[in-house]
Amino acid sequence: MRSLLIVAVSLICFSLSSGEALILHTSDGGNNWVREVSGTSSNLNSVSVDIISGAMLAVGDNGTILRRGQDELWVDVSPENLSADLYSVSMGITSAMACGEDGTLLSSFDGGFSWRIWADFESDDVDLLSVNFDPTSPNSFIITGEDGFIYSSKERGIVATDFTFDCVASCVLLCSGFPDQILGSNGNGFSLRSNAEFFITSSVVRGATAIVSGSGRYIAVGENGSLSRYSEENVWVSVPCSSEENLNDVSYLSWGVSAFAVGDNGTAVKSNDNGITWTVIDLRTGRDLTSISGNGAGMACIVGKNSLSRFIQIGGLLRD
Repeated sequence: MRSLLIVAVSLICFSLSSGEALILHTSDGGNNWVREVSGTSSNLNSVSVDIISGAMLAVGDNGTILRRGQDELWVDVSPENLSADLYSVSMGITSAMACGEDGTLLSSFDGGFSWRIWADFESDDVDLLSVNFDPTSPNSFIITGEDGFIYSSKERGIVATDFTFDCVASCVLLCSGFPDQILGSNGNGFSLRSNAEFFITSSVVRGATAIVSGSGRYIAVGENGSLSRYSEENVWVSVPCSSEENLNDVSYLSWGVSAFAVGDNGTAVKSNDNGITWTVIDLRTGRDLTSISGNGAGMACIVGKNSLSRFIQIGGLLRD
């Protein structure tokens, strides 16, 4: 009997660890989330929503790129012969970019249907961790990566700093013309406008609001439920969070009002007051949620891994 139980548990574990990557979608500001078919077994690491057309791009391990158009179906548009893991994707007004391990950089000029791989990008093969556009300015983008790597289209090249920490995210104020702040994994940041370093938090940072508009404030998230907010006094302050799980990404669902953060083990927290207070939301999944992107008008998408990070039991049933 014991051996049969072990076999049964093993089969359950295998079935829950060999599924397809998680995608959740909302069109009502996060009140309801619908699971969508990703069609890929690769973990998804980043998602971006075009704030104008509503098209979506998601990227992940093994060079995976998925696109969602007006038909609301996810289609694999991965380039041939690309095996590098992709960590970030961003959609601009006329183009899109994706980046990942060992300096991998791709661009698209047709809404994400086809991609060019930049074999000569001068990154010295460091992992590229984030790419970000000002969606209203087609030539304004920033790429960040390991060991203080920053590439600025405004500077037309690498921004020289003395940083040794990984630059994991950047924030842009919509219509400002250029990404404003770079966030480091060690809790320090760098302002591209003032060319100065600043303090964010004593916690490890994992993600931030890529785009902010209206009266919205920049928000950063990180390990052990860390939440920080760029205050009205233009300094970063810590914000209480009702979860101690690692948070991986955060995005606005409605500009200047509601924000949503996601993290490990299916963790999700929502703010309805511009990032000041946060409430845990049950998305009924045990997957690690890696990225969220919203268009600021109620539409958003969450992506995650292809398997459970832990078992969560509800009414005697395991949920994934």
